[in-house]
Amino acid sequence: MPTPLKWVSTPSLGQGRANGGSAAAELFEGGSAQRRRPLLETLVREVCQNSCDRRLGAEKARVFFDLLLISGDERNRMLEALDWEGLRSHISAVKGMGGAALTLKAGLEAMEAPTLVCLRISDSNTEGLTGDDWDETGNFRRLCVQNFSTGDEAGRGGSFGLGKAVSWMHSRLLTVLFSSSVSGIEGKGLRVFGRSEIPSHETDEGAWLDGAYLGHPGLRDGIPVAESSWQDPGEASALFLDRAGINAPGTTLLIPGFHEPDREEASDLGIREPEELCHDLTQAASKWFWPAISWGRLEVQARVFRSGNGSASHVCRAEIDGLWAPFLAAARTSPSSESALSPGDSAATDVPGFPIPRRIRPAEHPRLLHDPGETSIRLAVTRVSSAEACLPCRSTIALIRGAGMVVDYVDGNRLADGGTYCAVALVGCALFHAPTSEVTEKQGLLPADVEEYFRAAEPVTHDDWLPTTRRLRESYDWRGSAGRLRSLRSELRQIVIQRLLIADVEAPGSGPDLLMRMLNLGKSRVSGTSTERGEKPRLEIHLDRDSSWFDESRGAWALQGELIRHGRGTAAAVAGLSFRSIADSGIGEAWRIGSMELLGTDRDLSVDDSDSRRLVFSVAGSFTSLPFRCLVSPPAGVDPSLSGFRQGG
Repeated sequence: MPTPLKWVSTPSLGQGRANGGSAAAELFEGGSAQRRRPLLETLVREVCQNSCDRRLGAEKARVFFDLLLISGDERNRMLEALDWEGLRSHISAVKGMGGAALTLKAGLEAMEAPTLVCLRISDSNTEGLTGDDWDETGNFRRLCVQNFSTGDEAGRGGSFGLGKAVSWMHSRLLTVLFSSSVSGIEGKGLRVFGRSEIPSHETDEGAWLDGAYLGHPGLRDGIPVAESSWQDPGEASALFLDRAGINAPGTTLLIPGFHEPDREEASDLGIREPEELCHDLTQAASKWFWPAISWGRLEVQARVFRSGNGSASHVCRAEIDGLWAPFLAAARTSPSSESALSPGDSAATDVPGFPIPRRIRPAEHPRLLHDPGETSIRLAVTRVSSAEACLPCRSTIALIRGAGMVVDYVDGNRLADGGTYCAVALVGCALFHAPTSEVTEKQGLLPADVEEYFRAAEPVTHDDWLPTTRRLRESYDWRGSAGRLRSLRSELRQIVIQRLLIADVEAPGSGPDLLMRMLNLGKSRVSGTSTERGEKPRLEIHLDRDSSWFDESRGAWALQGELIRHGRGTAAAVAGLSFRSIADSGIGEAWRIGSMELLGTDRDLSVDDSDSRRLVFSVAGSFTSLPFRCLVSPPAGVDPSLSGFRQGG
């Protein structure tokens, strides 16, 4: 007879803190990424990326999402094995109107329902939960106990240790159970454990810190603890953690009281139709992991199991079907001078000279440090038929590095002919899975170093590349290279259209047509009559597109414009002229202004040109207007014929 597992909470000793919920969960729930992506997709992203990170050698990681509908005797056995009475006494003691407290109240009701809904996630051909219960570097403690902890291994998809929070968010009990067959010691059985993210609370027995753990009760330094339990698979079957049918090492997570926190329930089970849910799970895996699937790293299935039926009643698989096949076709295209002009055509180019700054930390690991260098980005595209314009992720650019997950789908610029396309941007170790070229073979930095730079540039949600993450700022001598990374999305949009989707004869090389595409006028341009603008003196800087052109010999834009004073009175009017790369954040890198020519008398006008990135004009009351010419040059490494820029004030 196995020793029953028990829930153990930590007493609030001394100045024990009160914690009303998971900070990581709040981040994922309220982050900007969630306005674009359902939480179910975030769950799939985090789970599958962790499995890919921990796969064994060249073996394919296999992931199973099993929706369990548990009723009758199986439900009763599970509640007993779960020590439900022990957990319920703590959950019932949680008070307040915070998000965690309200979720737990709904969880208590869900546990009384005749059918208990659980989501079981199992992977195989992965390391499993390695390390003993107190090994701070082992997979077990990182996943099951620690917060905000991850490994330092190169090539990983994650780097913050926050992604696991999304698993607890999908449980109405804020609880996740684990079992694991650990690589190298499979004969020891299954390692079983559980963790509940209940907030701090008080019961008749005393005050308790947040969190509770399911395992064998014990003491460590006089404080109650729960240690993981090693069991035979049969002993873990009551908790549906026996990993039946899975013969390779790996880990199983079971989410009791499963729900989708950002969706309205649609059935008596408290979830939408199980078959629809399974379809969306595999579609999410295809959407975000078609690179890893095509590279032979990952396989994903979703299944439905109902009590009384030993086999799955529904099975579906993640596949690279017609939705994602155009992206894969683009990724497998060799660079050439051809453009993709008709549906089904693919084209690719290399973007060389992307700066990677010097890595200066961690100093205790000198093998990770490197001098500044440059890398290339493979940008490729496939045209699709206009009938596919309404499908998800059309006319977008998939950002991909060597981890095999799509970091994000960047909205691309529209084509004038109404065409639709699927594009990819490959960096770092992802280039190993693309056709080689002379440019990629001559890169100055190791792909692994490039990989780590882009990994460091990802925020906690791993859905962007930003120069402002703390990991990047503290690990790299990043000043001087931040603008290029900040403007990368805009640069990729321009290159996709101008190099890969438009025939050479259709693309203007200079003049107002090209300038119309490149220049986005900012707030310094004023329109309307003087009366509409008010009587207060104002200085307008108006750029004349028709008289401006691209000077290829100097790699800069020759712009022509006019300074115009509006309003009444003798007070001075001041205006600034500056230009920045177009970036999603709105804070692109500054361009330099040179060769300023005033085409007339500069009486009543003064110019502060001490900073070539911003000229400041000041005019007196008698000033009316004055034409000017100047040369606008981009930051180092930016191609002015491809990168858009905007006028600032």
